[in-house]
Amino acid sequence: MSLTHFSLFSGIGGIDLAAEAAGFTSVCQCEWAAFPAAVLASHWPEVPRFQDITTVTKEAFFEKTGLRTVTLISGGFPCQPFSTAGRQRGFHDERYLWPEMLRVIRELQPRWVLGENVAGFLRMGLDKTLIDLEQAGYDVRVFVLPAAAVGAWHERKRVFIIGSSANTSCQRHRGCGQGAEHPNLCERQLPQDEQGWQGVDGAAFPCGLPHDTYHAGKALPQPGLGRVADGFPAQMDGHSLWAEEPADIPRLTEDVPNRSKRMKTLGNAVSPPQVFPILKYIADIETGRCPMGGEEP
Repeated sequence: MSLTHFSLFSGIGGIDLAAEAAGFTSVCQCEWAAFPAAVLASHWPEVPRFQDITTVTKEAFFEKTGLRTVTLISGGFPCQPFSTAGRQRGFHDERYLWPEMLRVIRELQPRWVLGENVAGFLRMGLDKTLIDLEQAGYDVRVFVLPAAAVGAWHERKRVFIIGSSANTSCQRHRGCGQGAEHPNLCERQLPQDEQGWQGVDGAAFPCGLPHDTYHAGKALPQPGLGRVADGFPAQMDGHSLWAEEPADIPRLTEDVPNRSKRMKTLGNAVSPPQVFPILKYIADIETGRCPMGGEEP
């Protein structure tokens, strides 16, 4: 089956890279800033894109892509209203664009939604976002996942909000009348550890994230548990990518063209290995390859 992906607030395409490695095809993007948009155009020259999210409508999306909906809509909606580096004006900040992302979700009604934001979002905007998605017809799960959980030498803690359509049931139950109506048959408890990656309130992820340490190390690796499970693309294997800290890291970045713009876009970007495991699970659910196999607990 075809897995399609529409990224909002695309930045330089961190989520797009992870989504494509997981098996999705990026069919459209949306990015306001000129420099990251140029990066997107360089790496995805054939993918149509919007500049302004307020212009994204169901009709405009169909005109650009010929599609009525997609499997997944993702978006790292602007973090500035909630970031500790700013004034934390929250809902009163003109850059608070979650309502626009929600509008696009309501219009296109994807099977899955992935939102990303900074850790400060947990205490400033999460509740409203969860209520909005639930009212839009999505079952919602939240993960706090730092880059350190997939092998990085820095924390970079991020909040990932995953919404699955209430009509989406686990593929292992297709045709048997179970799934979304019997969630206890198809959920695994998220592991929690001192490293800080966990499900908020012990939330479970349909048909996916494992409850025991062995499988947690194979799927969402914790520091010290070794490399990612076999089958993960090399470019998404965080433990291999960040296996050791180089000895010759310069104190300052090189003076290259567009240095400040590059630094800003990297700072705003989602690290692909950090979000890849979540997208891989979504792809596995959609294609019937539930990661824990077909056995019931």
